[in-house]
Amino acid sequence: MINLDYYCMKHGQKIGSIQGGQEIKKQKEHLNNIRKALGVLKEDGVYAMFLWLEHKDKGDVRKNGLLPLLNEENDIKELFIDKNDCFPNTFEGMCSKIQEIAGELDKLLLFKKILERTLTYALYHTKVRAGE
Repeated sequence: MINLDYYCMKHGQKIGSIQGGQEIKKQKEHLNNIRKALGVLKEDGVYAMFLWLEHKDKGDVRKNGLLPLLNEENDIKELFIDKNDCFPNTFEGMCSKIQEIAGELDKLLLFKKILERTLTYALYHTKVRAGE
């Protein structure tokens, strides 16, 4: 049995620390980006969240937080793609992988749940760092 929550916590902390050590204004901006990305994910879905992150966050959370979760943790990666494959670093490649996952409803719902939990942990971790 895979403890998915462990991976969500681990990578949520990484995402929450992306703006670590910078001024409070940057931490608040990072907090708002995570909060909004989580809202887009819940209301509009996985693909919309990645589009929003690319536009508003310049792909920072995707590249430095979500890609490591999806590529480095084989237990999670193998739920969605072949173990010899990986989630691409490019936005276009990521969109293609999301399309593949969306073709199977069970995979898409699990993917969304993992992203949601990870971003929720990132949100609270960032709140603590920003002193909110």
